[in-house]
Amino acid sequence: MPEISEVRLTAQFVTEANKNRTIQDVTYLKTNKLKLVEDIDVVGKKMSAISRGKELKLFFDKEPVVISLGMTGCFKNFQKRGYKNKHWKHGHIRFRMSDNSWFCWSDVRRFGKSVSNDWNPHRGPDVFDEEKAFREYIMDNLHHRDFSKPAHTAIMNQKWFNGMGNYLRAEILGKWDKNPFQPLKKLINKPFLDHVVEQIHDTYRLGGGELYSWMNENKSHQDQAFHNWMQFYGKTQKMTDAQGRTFWYAKKWHNKLKSL
Repeated sequence: MPEISEVRLTAQFVTEANKNRTIQDVTYLKTNKLKLVEDIDVVGKKMSAISRGKELKLFFDKEPVVISLGMTGCFKNFQKRGYKNKHWKHGHIRFRMSDNSWFCWSDVRRFGKSVSNDWNPHRGPDVFDEEKAFREYIMDNLHHRDFSKPAHTAIMNQKWFNGMGNYLRAEILGKWDKNPFQPLKKLINKPFLDHVVEQIHDTYRLGGGELYSWMNENKSHQDQAFHNWMQFYGKTQKMTDAQGRTFWYAKKWHNKLKSL
């Protein structure tokens, strides 16, 4: 967390919140890990953002910085200094805006960081903005050894599935109702990719998953609807994968796991 839809919603919030104001001043805490932002003279500039998979590109007028949100990175708007608010406390960058409010980069667990000035070339196409390229990239490369790995592992590879994370893989593979421990290439076909795209669009339509500390600042989150949509994540059989991440799956596939 956050995954592709949450990053996209965050980018939209940054743009919408700042469309009619500029940065008047900025405070960088020593704990700030968005170091590339500190290299820009942001004062007097307008802030906006776009996303691609799990990456978010901030713009200060036309100067870009690509960042990773990590596990808890987010932006919060404060009408006044929020001394007793955890997101103010962990507000590693505090932008003073022209409407006298504060716009803060908050990251409780401090895994978020600035990456570069452009997208990571090793990440695959974005399902929202590059759907055709996403589909073609996978179908044209099914011979790659990555697709011979178990589906529950291979689908987390950002080279092919940019923006994929724990809750999405659980729901995508769980709802497909096929053995998630077989090679991914045995699952992939046009209907499966249709399913992947549909599930990702569902998470965006429902306003993203307000899991852990990420919150939808766009006020479009449908909490009960999202909870109902999630049928596997945090609710079914679980195991720890090779990267130490938890994967939830239908109990009927447990014997397939033991046979690996």
